[in-house]
Amino acid sequence: MTPSSSRLWQRWCRSVELGVEGDGTGRAWPDGEVLLASVTRPDATSWLLTIPQAALSGEGLTDFLGRVAPFGCPVPGSLIRAYSLPDAPFPSILLKEHNAAPDGIGEAYNRFLSHARHPWLAALAETGPGLCPVLAWQSAPVRRFLAPDERARALAEAGVALPCVADGYLGLGLLLLAHPDLAASWQTMMSLGGVTKARKITGREFPVWVDLPAHQPALLSSPVLARVEGLFAEA
Repeated sequence: MTPSSSRLWQRWCRSVELGVEGDGTGRAWPDGEVLLASVTRPDATSWLLTIPQAALSGEGLTDFLGRVAPFGCPVPGSLIRAYSLPDAPFPSILLKEHNAAPDGIGEAYNRFLSHARHPWLAALAETGPGLCPVLAWQSAPVRRFLAPDERARALAEAGVALPCVADGYLGLGLLLLAHPDLAASWQTMMSLGGVTKARKITGREFPVWVDLPAHQPALLSSPVLARVEGLFAEA
């Protein structure tokens, strides 16, 4: 139960109910029922979408990344080597050089380092819990995705306990699987260290790429988000 000042709704569904095509398309979501939740408070309404049975790790994780990144994804060992570097987990950038990267790239990179790098390493090496795709967003007063700490609070408030690590990067990946055209106008190369170090976007760079400020309006326009909100409105 939630406090009297808020309302909680939950429901389970299949991905097809959200307009996601099934097997054979290369766009299928990970197996498992989709759990939806809505928390309405006096000042805001938050929404959650997750697949609790999906615990992506090892080659399962890189396969997912390979389907959502423009240029596929290296094998788990390649990502482990890149993410294990002490100060510059993406190769070819100098120490702290990313802090000067433009267009929010440096900030997105630092968010990955702060919140997701170690869980990703454990999942890739299969030495820890897998990663569970989670979408968490607010529809009012401003439509936006929730920050990691806000997402954690929303999951707790909605009473959603996951058997693995909640991951927002993979949650955004679900939107690109469902509707690849959302990223049609996005850059497919970027640099954390100047124009001479631009690289193609693979699964290794995907967390930074999908988190860039310029890409958020397209993701927030996803028909999946509107369909989730519509399902609760119908109820």
